[in-house]
Amino acid sequence: MKTSLCASLAGLSLVTLVAPSLVWAEPANNEIEIIITAGRKAQTADETLAPVTVITRQDIEATQASTVTEVLQQTPGLTLTSSGYMGKQSSVHLRGTNDSHVLVLVNGVKVGSATLGTTALELFPLDQVERIEIVRGPRSSLYGSEAIGGVIQIFTRKGSGSKSIQPRASASYGSFNTAKASAGLAGGSGEGTWFNLNAATERTDGISTQDAYTVYLPDFSIAEVSEPDKDGYKNNSFSLRAGHRFEQGMSLEASVMQARGESEFDGQYQNENQFKQQIAQGKLTAPLGSSTQITAQIGNSLDKQDSYKDGVFQDRFQTQRMNASVQADVQVGGAGNLTLGLDHLKDKVSGTTDYAVNSRKNTGVFASYQITAGANKFDLSARQDDNQQFGKKATGGVAFAHEFSDSLRATASYGTAFKAPTFNDLYYPYSGNAELKPENSKNIELGVAGRLAHGEWAISAFQNQIDDLIQWRDTGGGVWKPMNVAAAKISGLEASASQAWGDWQLAGNLTIQQPEVTSGEQAGDLLINRPQQILNLDLARQFGRFSVGAAVHAEGRRYNDTDNLQPLAGFGTLDLRAKYQVSRDLAVSAKLANLLDKDYELRKGYNQAGVNGLVTLDYQPK
Repeated sequence: MKTSLCASLAGLSLVTLVAPSLVWAEPANNEIEIIITAGRKAQTADETLAPVTVITRQDIEATQASTVTEVLQQTPGLTLTSSGYMGKQSSVHLRGTNDSHVLVLVNGVKVGSATLGTTALELFPLDQVERIEIVRGPRSSLYGSEAIGGVIQIFTRKGSGSKSIQPRASASYGSFNTAKASAGLAGGSGEGTWFNLNAATERTDGISTQDAYTVYLPDFSIAEVSEPDKDGYKNNSFSLRAGHRFEQGMSLEASVMQARGESEFDGQYQNENQFKQQIAQGKLTAPLGSSTQITAQIGNSLDKQDSYKDGVFQDRFQTQRMNASVQADVQVGGAGNLTLGLDHLKDKVSGTTDYAVNSRKNTGVFASYQITAGANKFDLSARQDDNQQFGKKATGGVAFAHEFSDSLRATASYGTAFKAPTFNDLYYPYSGNAELKPENSKNIELGVAGRLAHGEWAISAFQNQIDDLIQWRDTGGGVWKPMNVAAAKISGLEASASQAWGDWQLAGNLTIQQPEVTSGEQAGDLLINRPQQILNLDLARQFGRFSVGAAVHAEGRRYNDTDNLQPLAGFGTLDLRAKYQVSRDLAVSAKLANLLDKDYELRKGYNQAGVNGLVTLDYQPK
C-alpha cells in the first residue's frame, strides 16, 4: 500500500525538530554569499527568491566526498538512480521530476547528451570542481528547455589572483583498489590577472555491478547469465581557468575542462564504455555607463560515448553543443534591476546511428525584473524560445517575498517550464516520432525561512503539474514509439536547518513527496524510481587540529517499474569521517562509507558498494 502524502506530512513537525540537515548555505567567516545560477547574474542570498543549495570546495573537502553524485545526494529533494559503484550510469531526480528535467551547466555552458537528454554527472571529475549551485524549481523562463525540476551548475576551479604561485596536491587510496591523485597551480599577477591549472586521475577495480542479468537467445528465448567479475573505472582530467579584470571594470575569462576514461559493466551487447567530456568557454563582461553591465559568452561542450563488447567496438554516440549568449543587466532607479538577454544554441549529434535529422538550433530571448519595495521583493521573468523542430515556446515566472524581520521571510512563486524532445525521441531509426510536442509544467511554491543566532532554517511546499509527458507505447504490430500520452503531479514538502554550538555543527534536510502519474494507463501509480521520503543528517565536531563527522542518508521505498509491481526497499546508510591537520599546509583524512554494510539497490538488479574506506593526504599551502 502506498503511503499518502497527507499521512506523511502529519509527522513532519516532530521529525523536523530531530532531523535538521545539511544546508551548505551558511557562509564561512561571515562572508556574503553570492549566487549566480538562480537569476543568471550575481546576487546575494537575500536577493535570491528561489530555493538554492550551494556546495563550495570547502564543503566538498569537509565531507570527503569522492564523486559529484555523492556530493549532490545531500541536496534537499534530490535522489539518484545508479547502476553500481564509481563511474556507473547514474540519474539525478530533482523534486521527483525525470532525470531529463534537470538542466546542467558548467561555467554557464549547457552540457549533456542531446540523444539521451541527460548528463553523465557520474563521469564529471570532482577534483576539477570549485563550486556547485543547485536551484530547485522551474527555471525555463531564464534558461529554456530542461529546467522543469531545476538547474545544476558546476564551476571549475578558479584562481585567487595572488602574486604568489600556490601549488596544491592530494593523493587517496582505499577499498576496491581505488586510487586518486590531483595536483594544481593557482595564482596571478596581483593586478587583476588570475589563473588555475589542475590535473587529476582516479581509478578503481570496482565491484560486480550485477550478480546476474538476462540475455536474449537466437531462438527468442531468454536466459540468466552470471558474471561476477569486478567492473572497473578510470578517469583522467584537467582544467584551466583564467581571467583578467581591467581598470575600467571590464573583465575577460576563459576556461577549458576535459575528462577521458573508461567504465566497465555487465551486458549482452556492450560491457565497456569509453568516454570523453570536454567544455570550453569564453566570457566578456563590460560596464556600459554607470548603471548597465553587458555580458557576452560563447561556449562549446562535447559528450562522446564509445561502447565495446569484450574489446570489440560496437557503437558511438556524440553530442556537440555550441552556445552563445549576450545579456544586459540594468540598474533601474535605486531598487530595481532589469535583465535582458539572447541565447543561441546549436545541437549536433553524430556517431554510428544514422538519424534522419542530426542537428537543430534554438534561439531564446528572455527578460527578468527584480524590485524591492520596503519589506517586499518581487521577481518577474519571461522567455520565448524558437526551436527549429517544434517552433515557438513561451514560459514565465513570478516570485514574491515579504520580510517580517531580518530573521524571518515568507515567499510565494509560480513558474512554467518545458522540456524539448530528444533526438532519440524524434529521429531514432524505426522508432522516432517527429510529431512529439515538448513536455510542459506548471509549478506553484510557498516557503518560509529564518535565521538563527548560529544557523538557519527553511520550509517549502510545492506542487508541479507536468503535462504531455513522453512515454513509449505500442502503436500496433509490435512497433513501439514515444508519444505525449501521460501527465504527472508532484506534490512535496522540504524542510532544512543548520545550527552551530561552539565546535559542534549539525545540519539536515527532510523531503516528503508524492510523485504520481495522473493520466494514462498508470494513473495513480508512483513515477518510476522516485522515493516518497528522503532524509539527510550531518554532525561534525572540531577538536583543535582534529575533526570528526558523521552523515546519514535515508530513503523510503521506490518502484522499479511503471506498474508499481517491483518495489525496491527503503534504506539508510551511515558514513564516518575524520581529519587531522598535521601542519598548516598538510592534512590527512579518512572516511568509512556505508559503515553498517547496508545491502541496497538504487536500480533493480544493480549492486551498491558495502562498507568501504578511503584515506587522503592533502597538501594546500595557506
